[in-house]
Amino acid sequence: MANYNHLIRELSRLDSYEKAGLDSFRRTGTMLRHGQYLYLTMHGTDRHTLETINDPPALREQGQIVASFHERYGNTGLTVKDFMPPDMNVAIDKLLRYIEIPPHSHEFIECAHVLRGSCIHRVGENEVIQQEGSFILIPVPTRHQLIAVGDSLCLTIKIRLSHFIKMSIPHLPSMAYPISFQCGKDPAAESMLLFLYEQQSLAMPYQKELMESTVASLITYILQRYMDTMQPLYSIALRDQQILDMVNYMYNHYRTVTLHDLAAEFHYNESYLSRMFQEHTGRSFSETVKDFKLRKAAELLKTKDWKLDQICEEIGYKDTRQFIRSFKDMYGITPDRFRKSVQIAP
Repeated sequence: MANYNHLIRELSRLDSYEKAGLDSFRRTGTMLRHGQYLYLTMHGTDRHTLETINDPPALREQGQIVASFHERYGNTGLTVKDFMPPDMNVAIDKLLRYIEIPPHSHEFIECAHVLRGSCIHRVGENEVIQQEGSFILIPVPTRHQLIAVGDSLCLTIKIRLSHFIKMSIPHLPSMAYPISFQCGKDPAAESMLLFLYEQQSLAMPYQKELMESTVASLITYILQRYMDTMQPLYSIALRDQQILDMVNYMYNHYRTVTLHDLAAEFHYNESYLSRMFQEHTGRSFSETVKDFKLRKAAELLKTKDWKLDQICEEIGYKDTRQFIRSFKDMYGITPDRFRKSVQIAP
């Protein structure tokens, strides 16, 4: 097995943005804000100090930058076009330390592995401390936030959704919500992860193929060894295995599932199941199914040049006007405007 100690040392070093964040943390007790970070990526860390980025003109520009960022990605999530190399299906990055990355969603699958230390992972109202060895799978379009604790080291992997589906990994759990596995200090998993990072930095022939096969091997290996440690990361209630099974059943049959179907599948009275589901998840059965349908609709609007009635038929919506209203309630814009704001994949 390759020795990647040199790569661990390299990854552990703070880059210029992390140094600015550490300076902010030491002097003010707060990490570098997202607007400050974006400002520095545009103007350079060599030209600015903590004092200059807090000058009134700089703060006004930061406000404009953040507003523009939210306008571009607030409804659609982080896009493949802007956050992944154009010719790659897999990309890997270090989670920045001492920099506040706000809650966000994305149109790609994200994996995160904590190599050293720990990170805070917020999914909705739920906050989990991901300890060293945690491996997390985050589906489209989950809104979440990852924050490295101190000098912790966490690597994040982006996988195009279309490629992730083609990987066809056996026995991969339904990903209605993020799931995590606890791998501990597993040298094989760590070696595959660092091999991915090394391949990306070297940019050698067959880089794309090696990265794709390695990420598939990494996920398959984790499923083989650590399936018994799997935990959902939506709410504490969903750690009840039967509730999780229900949610996954709904996720897999969202197009046609009814409360009657669910009650029959899990051998419950419909009224009792409805109350139990609301109590354990904080949402009604119908709200959850609608959420799954609208997520699928957003995916189709990004990837298919279909008419709205075709999308409605595909996701199980009978009323196009009701679909438009529901979509706008969830995403803040109409389906047509949403489609115009994203690039339709070939």
